[in-house]
Amino acid sequence: MLLLALLLGSCSSDEDPGAPPAAAVLEADADVELPSDVVVPEPEEVLVDMAVVEDSSEAVANQFVDFADKLRRRDFTAARRWLSPEFVGDALAGMPVQEEETLPLGARRVSYDVGAAEVVRRSGFLDSLSARLAEWEHVEAVVWKVKGAEFALEFPAWGRVRTQITLLGSSGDGGPRSVVAWAWVRVDNVAGSWRIAALELTSLEELARDRFLFTDVATSAGVAHSGIRFGQPGNQSFAWNGAAAGDVDGDGLWDLFVPSAPRNFLYLGRSGDLEGAVSAFFEDEAEERGVSRPAGGTGAVFLDFDNDGDQDLFLADVGWRGGGNPLRLWRNDGKGFFAEVGKELGFGDPCDGYSLVAFDAEQDGWVDLFVCNYGRVSVQPNDSWIQATNGTPNRFYRNLEGKGFRECAAERGLVDTDWSYAAAAADFDLDGDQDLYVANDYGRNQLWINDGQGRFEEAAAAMGVQDLGNGMGCAWGDLDGDGALDLYVSNMSSTAGNRILSRLKTKDDTWSYLKKLAAGNSIFLADAGRENGGFRLCPPEMGGIGGSWAWSPSLFDLDLDGRLDVYCCSGFVTGNTPADT
Repeated sequence: MLLLALLLGSCSSDEDPGAPPAAAVLEADADVELPSDVVVPEPEEVLVDMAVVEDSSEAVANQFVDFADKLRRRDFTAARRWLSPEFVGDALAGMPVQEEETLPLGARRVSYDVGAAEVVRRSGFLDSLSARLAEWEHVEAVVWKVKGAEFALEFPAWGRVRTQITLLGSSGDGGPRSVVAWAWVRVDNVAGSWRIAALELTSLEELARDRFLFTDVATSAGVAHSGIRFGQPGNQSFAWNGAAAGDVDGDGLWDLFVPSAPRNFLYLGRSGDLEGAVSAFFEDEAEERGVSRPAGGTGAVFLDFDNDGDQDLFLADVGWRGGGNPLRLWRNDGKGFFAEVGKELGFGDPCDGYSLVAFDAEQDGWVDLFVCNYGRVSVQPNDSWIQATNGTPNRFYRNLEGKGFRECAAERGLVDTDWSYAAAAADFDLDGDQDLYVANDYGRNQLWINDGQGRFEEAAAAMGVQDLGNGMGCAWGDLDGDGALDLYVSNMSSTAGNRILSRLKTKDDTWSYLKKLAAGNSIFLADAGRENGGFRLCPPEMGGIGGSWAWSPSLFDLDLDGRLDVYCCSGFVTGNTPADT
């Protein structure tokens, strides 16, 4: 019980909850003999109680968050608390270059010879971090991730932790900088708090460019509205997702619709002459144009449903509480002014829609609409974490030649009760019609193959793209340049989940399912060698899948080298402290 208390215990000060005792700042570095190199040993006998091990891992991970926050602020005096006075480790600066590589658009990658790193004590280690960041004007983030951990079955309690250290920021000349290091770390439990006692570097790599590819101009462009912080009064829901872009007033400039609360925004593109140069900016005219309310919504999309030459606006809305909000359709009058006509045109059903996909399913020249319906967790939670089947059925609305819509998902074969989050349409099999891939949360995804008449058959298993996971997004594109469409799928991933599952001795089907749920994003390449075509899953070592808590991906040629790159939104906030993100 004493060992358990030490493993689970934590101690805090009034100054900094989660930090080791304040007196630790006054401790001098121990006068210990420095080894020629640092090796963090494996425990000879390890704890096997999974609950205790994972609680200890989480306690270490949370203290790493607090430690990293001090490093981000370059408060190295406060950061000393997290390092043992007996600390011995590899310095993070001053080692020789092992390899340099020039990347597209002027980026440079430098790998360092960590085997030649100087072995230092606590002060020397913090000095090396200071030196590493000395030329940085701004430190955007410091992240210490616990990727694996094992704890010794002995007293005092200690553990061996596999960690990834990431530094993000910008240099004095304005260019982006990043450092990623991998290390083995020994942590000791001292008076209920975990301290780093040793650090053995296994790799360190730095990326740099002379300037950022993109500059945030939201404020100067007029689109920098900030809503109520999640969790504060007035914003208890994260279900306002996405935006839609289109030319609503026919002036040749992009406009932007953003659902929000207590009202929506419609930013109209404008251009002007500023000191002899053409400038572009936006002006919000949601009130004047008729789309400011009802507020909120998800999966907005502009499309010309009635083929009259202007962009109409469609919007789903989870509603979050109650029984779902109606699907909305704002019809454009041709001059960029809108009237809400969803109910009278057959598009006003209450839904739990998270996203919309517009495509001409039956090739009749009229754009149809598919609604990815989720579920209502507050009313009825998902009935399984591996294959939930109690979601709201998806909807398919056939376009009645611009006169309205008729819901006919069942007769078109699009029948399911999964928790659908996003979808993407494309003619992946090159037979002349649009097929549909659907990413589902809490289970397997679906690939609906179009028969050419707007009727669908589910074939994800046969095509090799079921991709069990927490599906959040998907995108089609030719990723390997062979002329065939490949598939990128974004899923949630879990560092803690991978840590826990790696410790389980039983590797049955359930273990495999859970391992996939924690794995992250997936890349499926079209595989002509498969019977009846289909796809093959790229192995993790090929990269491109580490999206953390991933959402919507986009595929485009960012560096203009003729190859598609991946941009994937990531992140989630569950509370008010760094440890809760």
